[in-house]
Amino acid sequence: MNIVLKILERTSLLVGATLVALACFAWIDGVAHSRSAVADFEQIRDLSIPTADQRHWSEQRKADYERALSEEAGATLAILRIDSAGIEVPVFDSTSKTALNRGSGHVAGTALPGTRGNMAIAGHRDGFFRGLKDIGVGTEIELATLYGQHRFRVSEILIVDPLDVSVLGPTDETMITLITCYPFYFVGPAPERFIVRATLI
Repeated sequence: MNIVLKILERTSLLVGATLVALACFAWIDGVAHSRSAVADFEQIRDLSIPTADQRHWSEQRKADYERALSEEAGATLAILRIDSAGIEVPVFDSTSKTALNRGSGHVAGTALPGTRGNMAIAGHRDGFFRGLKDIGVGTEIELATLYGQHRFRVSEILIVDPLDVSVLGPTDETMITLITCYPFYFVGPAPERFIVRATLI
């Protein structure tokens, strides 16, 4: 009987020590991943504050941008760059007025960065997305996220009715759909939407 108790005692101690070791390993691993994620976020946050090229912006948009700098726009999901169009803009996890005045916004219900599907991003035609007027099929787009750098190539440009939400539908392939108002220099609320669709390279 004493032998059985001793075996049970030693087994319990061994199991307990193993569980403590596993818990310590999980904690250390969690801290390491957390620090890595924070470091990645810090890099994206730093990148998300480029000096906005406002040469082609409307005066109203410039004023709205300055006001929005002191307001909360939401989490930064990515940095969108289209070198050929002079676009470098943060993508916020929101399409609120503040988010769109400070950058561009991820459309709720569409794919998130790093996942498969159709990620829709909206921006103002008289602000950060003004440069979309100069791009064409074949233009390359870069999306910097916590998951790395992703390159896309423009496959389609459309002009649609504001009520046409088919461009937001899910897709099997990984792609970006950029949305802004159209025409670019229309005075007042624009009657159409300019759509740029780009697929992952």
